[in-house]
Amino acid sequence: AFTDLQDAVDLVTRDGAAYYIQKPIKDMAVLRGEIRRAISGAPEDSDEEAADGAATEAPARGATGASDHFDAIVGDSAPVKRLLREMQRLAPILGGPATVLVTGESGTGKELIASALHACGPRADKPFVAVNCAAIPDELIEAELFGAEKGSYTSSTQTRIGYFEEAEGGTVFLDEIAEVNATMQVKLLRVLANREYARIGSSRSRTANVCVIAATNRNLEEDVRQGRFREDLFYRLNVFRLHAPPLRDRREDVGPLAKHLLARFTKEFRLPTKSLTEEAVATLRRFNWPGNVRQLDHYLQQTVVMSDNDTIGVGDLPAETDEPAAEPTFLSEVLERGLSLEDVERELILAALARAGGVQTTAADILGVSRRKLQYRMEKHEIASDTFRAGDQQEEGE
Repeated sequence: AFTDLQDAVDLVTRDGAAYYIQKPIKDMAVLRGEIRRAISGAPEDSDEEAADGAATEAPARGATGASDHFDAIVGDSAPVKRLLREMQRLAPILGGPATVLVTGESGTGKELIASALHACGPRADKPFVAVNCAAIPDELIEAELFGAEKGSYTSSTQTRIGYFEEAEGGTVFLDEIAEVNATMQVKLLRVLANREYARIGSSRSRTANVCVIAATNRNLEEDVRQGRFREDLFYRLNVFRLHAPPLRDRREDVGPLAKHLLARFTKEFRLPTKSLTEEAVATLRRFNWPGNVRQLDHYLQQTVVMSDNDTIGVGDLPAETDEPAAEPTFLSEVLERGLSLEDVERELILAALARAGGVQTTAADILGVSRRKLQYRMEKHEIASDTFRAGDQQEEGE
């Protein structure tokens, strides 16, 4: 009966609620629709353990077509599974005035996450408008976002409809939000607080009936401490938070990702089907990927076009991929990224496997444990046994 945003956050992210509707319910069709959605998305087994398993393994079912859109996020590693579970819970509530903050390094797929959330949520039939805030000059960003009346400034020769108006009823994705200047931060804060804005040169207020998803590759908490980003705007954006993991933290996904991208490129470029050798996949896994999935994407495009072979080997890959992976600085990352002991153990195992070229016996020696204990911990952290298949084959031949 009382509007409390924290209730909604707790119910959906902690207690697993399918949706959150505020009283009074003015349209019973909305309630009926959400009940139908929740029932259709529930596991068939009433057993609680089966339901938990479905939430862990299955693609999101909470909104129509969710599995199709979430399938665009390729990977079976623990970080990706965690991300998909969070997205599954979050998508159904984005019909309200929600804000989502997506963090992660450049090239990790933050826009892909945003578009998948939109496509799986209640606003799916409305526009998804992506805005690169870093690409818009400071003097134009207000007009770009909120619009401008004809004659409101020197070069305004016709009425300009802004991105918020263009996205009416849908989703505005504000990429590189940390690059917005201080003046614009104040205006965005007002929009998020009151859900109202006005075109430049107009006194008429318009309702911002949109879901706002913002993304950044910067540490916004540090920007707040340094005075580069408004604390109140940060809290407005940071209601729901998702993190896109870097590729080096999910090396077991490199193989499936590479195969997925190869299939897409050969279809787009109308080329014969191409495949990667196991040695090539192992080489890609060992690379540190500072540019993340975007860098893998570009390297594979280059490989597909330049290689004459149907089977792509190590020699066909860009020379850079044969460079050894940089050593992870775990101690600094623990503090910077808020890693748990479980996360640190998992990353140590991945780093040891990468240094050992996938040979489990060598990786176990690096870590000072038996091969049996290493295999137990790999299973515990959901590191697939065939993640470093080239290394496994080497061991079998020894």
